[in-house]
Amino acid sequence: MDKLWPGRKVLAISKKESKGLLSEKTFLLTVFIQLFIATFSVFLIFGLTTFYDPGALQDFEMQSPQVGVFGNEESEFYDILVNSDIEVTYYEDFSEAYIDFYTREIDAIIEIPYEQADGEDLIDINVYMSRSELSATLVSINLKEPLEQFEEVVREVRTQRLPGYAPLDLDIESPKDGTTIINLEFIYVALLPLLLLTPAFISGGLVIDFITEEFEKKTVGLLLVSPVSLLDIISGKVLVAVFIVPIQSLAWMILLVLNGIEINNFLSILVLVSLIATILVTIGGSISLLVKERGIAQMFYSFILILMVMISYLYVNSPLNMITRLALDSIPLIESIYWLLLYTLIAIVLLLLLINSSRKGDIADIY
Repeated sequence: MDKLWPGRKVLAISKKESKGLLSEKTFLLTVFIQLFIATFSVFLIFGLTTFYDPGALQDFEMQSPQVGVFGNEESEFYDILVNSDIEVTYYEDFSEAYIDFYTREIDAIIEIPYEQADGEDLIDINVYMSRSELSATLVSINLKEPLEQFEEVVREVRTQRLPGYAPLDLDIESPKDGTTIINLEFIYVALLPLLLLTPAFISGGLVIDFITEEFEKKTVGLLLVSPVSLLDIISGKVLVAVFIVPIQSLAWMILLVLNGIEINNFLSILVLVSLIATILVTIGGSISLLVKERGIAQMFYSFILILMVMISYLYVNSPLNMITRLALDSIPLIESIYWLLLYTLIAIVLLLLLINSSRKGDIADIY
């Protein structure tokens, strides 16, 4: 039977390792974390984007800030403020406004400029807010729209004075689902690539545990005296580590789609993720055969992984960026095929090196 189907030994070892994964607490924990991220991605996107973009909160109803103003009541900007969602209180001078600001009766102070939109000089608008409080963030969010409206008024008046002025008629369509550019950047540049490649990163370390465990416990010697070779052992473990990656990635993509995130080129992304998993797993397997100690092997693998990620940013179609471009369907078919073939070639070369190292191993190498 072995002569008819040599892969039966490899599959038997793979089956054994697959059962062992169910008792691997670290692996199950990482899968649970990824499952949580993919399942509740919409809530995580909203929460994380508000950290670096408070403007993401502007579409939600919040208490209107109390703002004190002083200066020119005849200004166009004053009229815009009064008609906005901001509660405006007019003061005769800055000192009166500052007293209420100091006692927290108002959240900010705005000096209304005397320079009109049709004037010649620059228009300076001074805003006084708390340095590091939530009220300052809320004021900034609510002030954004009035300031933009005033900017449009000034630009409309003053640009007509420019020689050869001819306005462009631009029809910019906003996303119908309310998605912001910041959300799109976070989804396709950060969340999606990292979520899909994390299983590959983990599998590279997982195969190290598979292989070094056999060496540290001396069980590989018992396996080698049976009708299996070191190549069969390594192949079985590598097969499991690679096979679980596209399964996880497919599950995460399905959950993201169910969360309303559009993903194109499912098959191409799965092929890419599988190739990257093969590259990382073969690197992990080669390191394990070389050092045979889990701690040292994991350290070397981590260094190599960090170095590879850093180097990948030097070219356009790094695995992270290519997943983004495939998901957005923004990469030509010929270009995607070229890079997939390149990653395939790298994976094949590393696999041949691992196979060659496995064939050279014998029982004497274990002790």
